[in-house]
Amino acid sequence: MSVIDLVFPARGGMVPLDHGYALFSALSHRLPGLHERRDVGLFNLRGTRAEGRSLWVGHGSMRVRCPIEAVPLFLPLTNAALVISEGVVTLGAPKVFSLEAPASLSARVVTFKHAIDDASFRSAVHKFLGEMSCEGRMSVGRRRVVTIAGKKVIGYGLTLSGLSRESSLRLQAQGLGGRRHMGCGVFLPTMPRVAVKPRVEQGLRQEVPPTWLLAMGPRVERRQLVG
Repeated sequence: MSVIDLVFPARGGMVPLDHGYALFSALSHRLPGLHERRDVGLFNLRGTRAEGRSLWVGHGSMRVRCPIEAVPLFLPLTNAALVISEGVVTLGAPKVFSLEAPASLSARVVTFKHAIDDASFRSAVHKFLGEMSCEGRMSVGRRRVVTIAGKKVIGYGLTLSGLSRESSLRLQAQGLGGRRHMGCGVFLPTMPRVAVKPRVEQGLRQEVPPTWLLAMGPRVERRQLVG
């Protein structure tokens, strides 16, 4: 079954950076059948800037990964206003994108039950990649804590490289680990680090932009970089 990405334009103000569970709750209120769709992955919102523990959505986006036959389920979200914590985000009409098959994929956070440190996380990645018949080189990123239904869940950023076309598409379609409805275990093509040369202007040294200014996924405008 073909899997695609639906990308909705999103307009709004401040929402928490850690908003995966709140976003899923808001979507489930609009789409009662979403809970049962284990073949759907939801990405965190993309916005224009981060401030402390908040994300300014501005002219951002919301990405949904789903089988193509599930597209009608999400069409009622067009022009819908979602209440996410104390913020409101309004969605526009989505665009549909087919999946590419890059050799390197990255996930903002991946979680496994009982994988709460680097060693147990790596062991879980190896185990589940084997069960999925996927092979790739692992690069574990920063430790992250996400809040789900009031509970703290530990995960790590993850990049998998050296993937075959089949492994790349399988990982994107199925995800890795749990909580895909809440922004965990969903992959996008790895974006290269952007090298920025410092320059001197009026006696001041311009620093390299913070990491939240780096693009995290394809087909998202340069101003839609945070999330």
